[in-house]
Amino acid sequence: MRRHPTAIVVLALVGAYLVVPLVAAARFSVEGTHGSLTLAAYRAILSAGAFWSSLWLSLRVGLATVLLELTLVTWTALWVRLKCPSLAPLVDTVVLVPIMVPVVVIVLGVTAALRFLPSTLTQTPAILVAEYAVLALPYAYRIVDAGVGALDVRTMTEASSSLGARWHRTVRHVLIPGLRGPLLAAGALTLALCLSEYVMASLLSFTTFPVWLQQIGATQATEAVAVSTLALVGTVALLTVIVLLAGADRRRRVSSTLEE
Repeated sequence: MRRHPTAIVVLALVGAYLVVPLVAAARFSVEGTHGSLTLAAYRAILSAGAFWSSLWLSLRVGLATVLLELTLVTWTALWVRLKCPSLAPLVDTVVLVPIMVPVVVIVLGVTAALRFLPSTLTQTPAILVAEYAVLALPYAYRIVDAGVGALDVRTMTEASSSLGARWHRTVRHVLIPGLRGPLLAAGALTLALCLSEYVMASLLSFTTFPVWLQQIGATQATEAVAVSTLALVGTVALLTVIVLLAGADRRRRVSSTLEE
């Protein structure tokens, strides 16, 4: 099928818009004196202890947030579809609240709501997990809810129950496999958000990867651009892997359906 010339032009412009800044940043990060090329900025980054500690903190918080977020949105979406479909419009509206509320208000609200917990918990990165879960809720829930809506969950649940399966086995072995693609997409989006969020971590005085990047950007421009380039390439690679995994899973399910 031939593509329309306008579509080709649009794709080329979008590609240039995305690729040209990345190439320019990469070129700047390896530029040395008198036009020479050097990897000194990357060597300085990889040898800095703060780089690894901040990245490890962001990864730990991000993975914990993904686990919490997927658990919450998956069970909520299934509960609404199966038990209370009349509440779907209300839930869809409530999950959009974090988009409309300023980040500072979310930070203060979550901190106040969890103040009954011991300080050993609220003054640790665990508070960031709760904050990020609220921030990512609108995006993760919409993705998972769309996946749940694409399945005939009621028929699948009733068929599983008629065969004697309990609810947790039905969710684990019947529903979750059909939601693998949406769960991967929601998890990747949540992790990317956690690895790039600056305001919440800064307000709560945690030196996560974005906070450290801002700190070195004030005094070390070349190193900051190098870190940003690595982060962008890593994020694109992560999303590419997620898309490939979701596509492979979809093709496998389609082929198994055709064989049956």
